[in-house]
Amino acid sequence: MKPAAALPRKELETKLLISRWLTLGSYFGLLAALLASITIFPLPEESRLWVILAVLWLPLLGFLPGLLSKNPRVHAWLCFVSLVYFMHGVTTFILPGKAGLGALLALLSFTLFSAAMFYGRWRGMQLRGAILED
Repeated sequence: MKPAAALPRKELETKLLISRWLTLGSYFGLLAALLASITIFPLPEESRLWVILAVLWLPLLGFLPGLLSKNPRVHAWLCFVSLVYFMHGVTTFILPGKAGLGALLALLSFTLFSAAMFYGRWRGMQLRGAILED
């Protein structure tokens, strides 16, 4: 695979800033939407809120330290995990009365996938020194 061409420093920093904010926004938005999905719609009586929340949140929360440390590998792995939440959003979308929630989950997970992928790529370029001086 051919390495990516170097980018000018200012352009790379702008792309990193935008993709970082999109990644963090969609990450925390997805956590909030998952919490809203189990609190707005009633759960079966025998289910425990904290168990369902743990199953939904733990795969995402495992990536939080790496996201905060700006690790490009963590961002790349987060892309794979976000696809599970995309599938959850699409299947929720077809349920009667939950189309809005499903669309929100799918949109947030797609945004998370795209932004984390771009951030991981550009941050890796920055760490390798693939920067053109202005």
